[in-house]
Amino acid sequence: MKQLIVTADDFGLSKSISEDIAKACREGIVTSINLLSTGRSFEESLYLIKDLKLEEIGAHLSLTGTIPATYPGQIPTLIAKNGRFHKSYRNFFINLFLKKINREEVDLELRNQLERLKRIGIPITNLTSHEHIHMMPELLNIFVDLAKEYRIPFIRYPRGDKLVRPLRGDKFFRLSLLSLFGKNMGHVIERSGLRATDHFIGFLDSGNLNEEVLIRLLNKLEDGTTEMVCHPGCEGELAALTARRVKKFIQDNGIVLTTFKNILSEKKQK
Repeated sequence: MKQLIVTADDFGLSKSISEDIAKACREGIVTSINLLSTGRSFEESLYLIKDLKLEEIGAHLSLTGTIPATYPGQIPTLIAKNGRFHKSYRNFFINLFLKKINREEVDLELRNQLERLKRIGIPITNLTSHEHIHMMPELLNIFVDLAKEYRIPFIRYPRGDKLVRPLRGDKFFRLSLLSLFGKNMGHVIERSGLRATDHFIGFLDSGNLNEEVLIRLLNKLEDGTTEMVCHPGCEGELAALTARRVKKFIQDNGIVLTTFKNILSEKKQK
């Protein structure tokens, strides 16, 4: 059986992004949202969450491009001159490589973000990161330890993504991440006792999904549970995720849309 969790990242990053994700949940194939507690529209997004009557959320933790949950003076190695996180993940990665990032500050900031999400009162079933920073070996153990401490059963494990369009631009960088860190990440997750879906797609085309690309990705689904990451706030993706043709393809091919909570329930019943 082919089960598919369609996860929308960046809920709370901006008002328009949150609204587009909510629409993709109501009218499209999105089954799971990842909430960004450091987004500038985080508080506003809580009203949408209440309206959607969600039974679970994903924790989308960030160290780039958003507003820290911690007083900047407590996390100086994570902060740019404007008192916010570095806008570019490339700057962050360079600082991490040069060992300019303090791990204790990372732990403090991510913990404060999780506390914000915990106060909402909706179970957190999966842990992810903005711009996939948790794939970095220097940070992965921090994410794993926090997931275990906060009893978050799933952690995102990008690997084995299907290439359905030519390799260019930012896609090459993403493919490099998979090649460099994917294998080590699998070993760490396996040892940790945390769970990940059987398969993962959308990483290479995230932010650029259109109807044709989405159909191609769905056509390559394997048996088991697959997480597909998407960004409905990006141009074209909302249309693809709500397209009648896409929904019909899923129905005609026996693909079962599901959630992390449902996967956990199925495990308990066995």
